[in-house]
Amino acid sequence: MLRRLVPEDRKALFILRSDEQVSRFIQRMRMTSETEAAAFIEKIWSNGDRGPDIFWAICLNTQPDLIGTICLWNFSEDRKQAELGYELFPAFQGRGLMSEAVQAVLDYGFKVLALTTVEAYTHKANIRSRKMLAKFHFRYSADKVDPDNDNNEVYSLIVA
Repeated sequence: MLRRLVPEDRKALFILRSDEQVSRFIQRMRMTSETEAAAFIEKIWSNGDRGPDIFWAICLNTQPDLIGTICLWNFSEDRKQAELGYELFPAFQGRGLMSEAVQAVLDYGFKVLALTTVEAYTHKANIRSRKMLAKFHFRYSADKVDPDNDNNEVYSLIVA
């Protein structure tokens, strides 16, 4: 299940974004406090549902607790292209949950937002992420590079 991030997610978001295993393939500063997580959630809320970044909490159907996040962000100026980002607590990885979330977000991006392209940047060593992107027919974009991380590869999914 996907839902909006809410202030009550601050503790789980802090734990997720400070987890060493979750962060090993993501080049960003780890969160250092629940206050920082609360500020992030407030920023997402202030942007609205169609803001510059669209974030969802990933939850199990049987409980509303955040077990991961997924987003569309880094939109092109014409809002026809966006980047897909995702993260999941290690205890929930390998169970097909992220695939379900990715499918829902791609459907939303292409059908509701009318995106033409979704890109995903993933670390070369993140085999599970690369396999999942291939499952959804993302193609490696050899001509694109991540200017912020030489270890990332760029994958694209383009609507025909």
